Parts: sequence; structure tokens; C-alpha cells
Amino acid sequence: STWLALSWPSLRLLSSWLGNVLDRHRQLNEWITDLAVPRSTWISGLSNPQAFLTAVMQVAARKNEWALDRIAIVAEVTKKDVEELEGPSREGSYIHGLFLEGAKWDASAAVMEEPTLKDLHPPMPVIIIK
Repeated sequence: STWLALSWPSLRLLSSWLGNVLDRHRQLNEWITDLAVPRSTWISGLSNPQAFLTAVMQVAARKNEWALDRIAIVAEVTKKDVEELEGPSREGSYIHGLFLEGAKWDASAAVMEEPTLKDLHPPMPVIIIK
């Protein structure tokens, strides 16, 4: 119960929670040591993903000299996995770590379809946010 008081809200068991913390630490450590835009951001590992999406909007607004309150986020599902990305996106940001429930993504047709039996949470491919 002590670690629960010091952590973010989570339904994970301690062993799973610790693995998640280590993954989050790895992502943040890569950002601060490389000081470069990552190929893809593990959005599920951010404690405030909305702030990240707002930052993507701010970068686009500054780059194109647009009013921030006049733009919206566009999300496009790619056909790639994280390992297939050659580098960061020229516009926006690649994200990964999202899952579907009650459906699966058909990459060839770029649509959602009925899930495979016993596959409760199929992963989404990389998504580009711009």
C-alpha cells in the first residue's frame, strides 16, 4: 500500500507496474540523452498524453504561423510497426502503444474489422499525429 500512495493510479499488480515504470524510464532517458525527436513516442507510457498532443499542435502552429485555437489534430493510421520507421516524422509525430477492444485493425484495407477470437486487445499500428 505504500507504493500505491506514491504512484499514479493503476490497476496493475506490483510486478507489472514495475515493468511499466522501467519502460517509461527508458523512454524518458532516451529523450534526455539523445536530445532529439524520437522515431515514435510510446503514448501509453506518458503520464499526461494530452499535453504531448498539445505540444505537437503548438509546434505545427509555430512552424506555419497559425493561431493555435484554429487548428485541430489529425490522426492517420500507418501500415508500419515501430521497428519499420526510419526516423521521426517530418510533420507531426509518430505514436504507438494503442490497443483496440472489440475490434482489430486491418492494415491492408485500413479499416477496423471483427476481432480474432481470444485476441482481446489487438495492438494498433503506428499512428501519425499532425
